[in-house]
Amino acid sequence: MERLASHTVERNRAGRTARLFLLGDACFLVVVGVLSTLTMQLAHEWQWGFLLAFTGGMALAMIVQTLLALLVAPLLGSIESMVPSMLVAMVSPMSVCALHAIGCEPGTWVAGALGAAFGVGTLSFVMIYARASRRWTAIAFPGG
Repeated sequence: MERLASHTVERNRAGRTARLFLLGDACFLVVVGVLSTLTMQLAHEWQWGFLLAFTGGMALAMIVQTLLALLVAPLLGSIESMVPSMLVAMVSPMSVCALHAIGCEPGTWVAGALGAAFGVGTLSFVMIYARASRRWTAIAFPGG
């Protein structure tokens, strides 16, 4: 009985830790999305022309993402922080470029909201993909 109680306590502790990491990942991806998208918005506000704003904005957005990923790597892990945030920092700023290409001029709040939405969306995609991968692995290797 004591062994069962010990196992339950360990499982609860592991569940809390997993939820804390999930919260950390969510906050991190939202911050990356917002900052990289606002960086692109700023590049478009300089009025240097679309091509220069696009290339310069993407370069700056990727620098922002890389610096943020390096800052949180000791806490969240390097691969776990770098790969999803790279996806957010590449796709999210392009939404601002797409809006500018069709003639819309999103403001700072809209750009920030787009970045946050891309961060949450990427986290959701990663969670769905992880669940599907675990399910496939359990089916492919039933013995463990």
